Amino acid sequence: MALKFLNKKGWHTGSIRNVEKVWKAEQKHEAEQEKIEERSEFRAIQEQAGLVPRRPERLEFLYDPELAVAKQNVSSSRHGVLFQNQDQRARATIPGALFDDDDKRHSANDSWRKFHSDPLLLIRQKEQEIWKFLSLFLYSIHVSCLCFFCKRLRFG
Repeated sequence: MALKFLNKKGWHTGSIRNVEKVWKAEQKHEAEQEKIEERSEFRAIQEQAGLVPRRPERLEFLYDPELAVAKQNVSSSRHGVLFQNQDQRARATIPGALFDDDDKRHSANDSWRKFHSDPLLLIRQKEQEIWKFLSLFLYSIHVSCLCFFCKRLRFG
């Protein structure tokens, strides 16, 4: 069955308009990446020449959880660092090394802290407590009403 009519639809990925939009977006993205690279190279050349003061190091590295966990695992001796670098190079050549999570594991304390300090989790826990209380309360009212009607039916 021929489905040539689909590329005339506005939502179809094979329509000329959509292909053109994608191509333009890709070109724009590539141009932006080139500008960013040129600016960073130009800035580095200026810093090396001493024309522009070097940028102060920012504190963003403190908030990187991967770096914090990696610091705990690194040995304090210089030999341990060298062996670790060689081990990392050896692991990088293994197929599928990009998807290896050994370096990105978080400590158990970090995971526990993130889980238990989540405001949405706290809200949901409070909601569950309220629902438990309400369900017990409503159940007790329901039972008391049933008892009342049963007594009324018996004694008329």
